[in-house]
This record gives sequence, C-alpha cells and structure tokens, in this order.
Amino acid sequence: MPIHSDFPWLNIVQYPFATREFDTGDGWMSYVDHGQGRPVVFVHGSPTWSYAFRHLIRGLCPWHRCIAPDHLGFGLSEKRPDMDYRPEKQADRFEKLMLHLNLRDITLVVHDQGAPIGLNFAINYPGRVRELVVFNSWLWPQHDNRIAMRLATLVGHPINRLYYRMLNATPGFIMPALFADRHRIPKATQMQYLEPFRGFDEREGLYQMIQALRKSGTWYQTLWDRREAIQHKRTLFLWGLKDPMFTMDHLAMWESEFKYSETVQFPNVGRFVPEEAAKTALSEIRWFLLRSPTLTHTELV
Repeated sequence: MPIHSDFPWLNIVQYPFATREFDTGDGWMSYVDHGQGRPVVFVHGSPTWSYAFRHLIRGLCPWHRCIAPDHLGFGLSEKRPDMDYRPEKQADRFEKLMLHLNLRDITLVVHDQGAPIGLNFAINYPGRVRELVVFNSWLWPQHDNRIAMRLATLVGHPINRLYYRMLNATPGFIMPALFADRHRIPKATQMQYLEPFRGFDEREGLYQMIQALRKSGTWYQTLWDRREAIQHKRTLFLWGLKDPMFTMDHLAMWESEFKYSETVQFPNVGRFVPEEAAKTALSEIRWFLLRSPTLTHTELV
C-alpha cells in the first residue's frame, strides 16, 4: 500500500482511505478499495483524481464495495514525463485493473474523461456491468465543441506548452472555471485537487488528456460506434448545468441514445457535481442503487 507520508500535502481527514497499488505494466496505479457488497467503481476524469469521489465513497461503503483508481499521472499514482497518458492507454490500464480484481455486477460511475475510459471497459465486457451513473462527460468526438478545441489548441501551442510545463498553469487556471462558484469550495479543498500536479513533470498526464480532446477523436468515435453494447443498461445522469464545456446539448445526446435512463439536473452546479452537490448526488445514487432490479444469471455472464 502507498504510505500517505509520501504525500505530505494529503488531507487524511478528508481522504481517510487506505489505498492499494496495482502494477499496470506501465507504472503503479493507486486505488481505493473500501467497503463490502456489490461493487461500485468510480472513474475520474481531468484535471482531478479519486479525491473527487470521497463523499460518495464514504456514503456508499456501508452497503457497497467502493473502488476508485487514480489513472497514471494523476492523484497518488505513478507519474513520469515519458509515459503515454492518452485516454486510450488509460482505458487499457483501467480494464487490466478490473480484470485483475475480477469484478462483476458493477455499478460504473464515470465523470468527465472517465466516461470514455470507464465505458470502454463496459463496452468490452457488458456482462460485468449492471448499470451506469454518468456525470458531465462525453463518449463521442468533440471536434464540434468549440470550447474543447480552443482549450486543446491553446495548450498545444509551443509557447503555452512551455508556460504550462514551467508553471502550475493549467490546473490552477482551469480548475476554478469548472466550478459554478469556486468561492463555495474551501481553499483547502481546491488545493487537494491541485497538489498532485505541483511539479511540472507531474503535469504531463493533464497535458496529454487535454490534447486528447483534439487528437483522440478516432478512438472516441470507435466507442460511440459500439455504444449498442451498453445502451440497454439502466443509467442515471447527474448533470451540472453550469459546465461551460459539456452542456445541455451533450446531455441531450446521451439521453437520446440511452433509453433506460433517468436524469437529475443541477442548475447551479458546474462540472464537479460530486464536489459541489455531494449530498444530493449521494442521495440520488443511493436511491438509484436501491431500485436496481435483480439480474438473471444470463444477464451477468
């Protein structure tokens, strides 16, 4: 297990979970494995880590086994400047972890770029996933998303690339903009999101994930083309309406394709629903799980 003293900035009151490590073959992945019962797996996006799900884990672990990995380059996982952090590779590593843990009957909770990363596993192994909980995110190419393309272009510019590498620029400026009102988030909490990316070598994962908005469109398209594998699953959409990048149009796209879904909208919340509306999100997920029907053996194969 990682020793939390290796991360002197970590607030162990807010994030009290013992963590484990998994050798992905590319590097060591840190993950939370807390509680017992039917598994709920949380998949984070960018620029964040499993810390974003701490309230949900604490609220669900009395009844569920809660698993929340940090992708390589994020959170408490290994970070190296020479590693491939594209979401395609992160999806492969996440799949390896799921198969290593031999999880079945999973409720998969995905957020931001965690959606393509996590749903890649669901598409490949639909029989292992019972249902889905989807926060603000996508599963298709974002080339028509002007804000996403502008961000990827800005970060990819050589001058901005240097600025990004030398200063704590990207997480420090982007993260606050993703909250509907950053002043509602305590400064100490904001710092927990930023601390894993303090050094410039620790920001390579963030850089590549932002670039993927533009460069990984072909991979996103392959996932969207295969969405039929998971379209029939019960799905709960929890959507912050103040997200500047993933808007109501994105939610409408999801809802049009996932017919067995229900939606809870958060009018005064940005992209970080698990942070900005933790109590309500937890309540909605618990109610969703309580109403989950019993699956047959055939459905779980």
